[in-house]
Amino acid sequence: MLRILSLMIIGLLFISSCTTKTVENIPPATVAPTEPVNNSNSTNVTEVMILQKPITVFTPRLENLTVYVLDVGGTAIIIQYKNNSVLVDAGLETDSQKVLKALRDLGISNLDYIFATNTQPKNIGGMPYIILRTEPSNYIEGIPTHINETVRIDKVERIKNDKTIFIEDIAINVLVGYDDGFGFSSNLDDNSLVIKVTYGSSDILLMSECSLDCEEKIKNDGVQADVIKISNSCDATSLTFLQDVNPTWAIVSGEHEDFCPNVIDRFNNLNIPVFMTKDKGDIFVTTDGLDFKIDWNKE
Repeated sequence: MLRILSLMIIGLLFISSCTTKTVENIPPATVAPTEPVNNSNSTNVTEVMILQKPITVFTPRLENLTVYVLDVGGTAIIIQYKNNSVLVDAGLETDSQKVLKALRDLGISNLDYIFATNTQPKNIGGMPYIILRTEPSNYIEGIPTHINETVRIDKVERIKNDKTIFIEDIAINVLVGYDDGFGFSSNLDDNSLVIKVTYGSSDILLMSECSLDCEEKIKNDGVQADVIKISNSCDATSLTFLQDVNPTWAIVSGEHEDFCPNVIDRFNNLNIPVFMTKDKGDIFVTTDGLDFKIDWNKE
């Protein structure tokens, strides 16, 4: 009997030792650090934050305005604020399923607005697929895309002059370079709709394919912005236009092996960081109307 009792005590001591070792091996919780890009002692100056650790969860941020620049072959940008959703372009036809998945991950079943900023495949290739599955309340284009001849759209609006669309506290300013009385340009890029999203004191400028002539025509239309999303063309983003915009950040999306070195030099000379979806994956810009933060979903 004494021998059995001794064995039981030894067994209990062995179990207790193992349990203590397991608890000690649990690593402490960590918090991803953030780093301010620009600092100021004034509380009225916009604070810009970059998250050092990329996010891994594609989730909605309904309390703030968020612009999602998707990592696709063409151009596709989701704008979400509270229960309102906007899609700017739909990428290539091969991008359509990824764009739809991003919309669904954000809880978006039906879009309030779709903007077709240009008629090129990288802008509207995936548009029919997205329209069929999101039934947008409003479809807005500049130069005719003829998408409504392919799929049924309840409301199509063709922008002929600069226009501002309000969605709750958000102003979507649509800037056009072809409203000077000369009509559409022979260069498709210069027929782009340029979209400036304003929330509080925060501005995000989406340039579509707008090139040098287009830039010249809209430069006096209030293009100053905190963030500019540009194409990778060497025929766009002139130094004078970039100085007019005076952004804190720039974002480039789409498939390209090399970003125009002349444009890179302009950003470097002005100390403006450039974020590329080919390096970062999907890029997310979030603002509460004053402060910004940027993060992404790829190392």
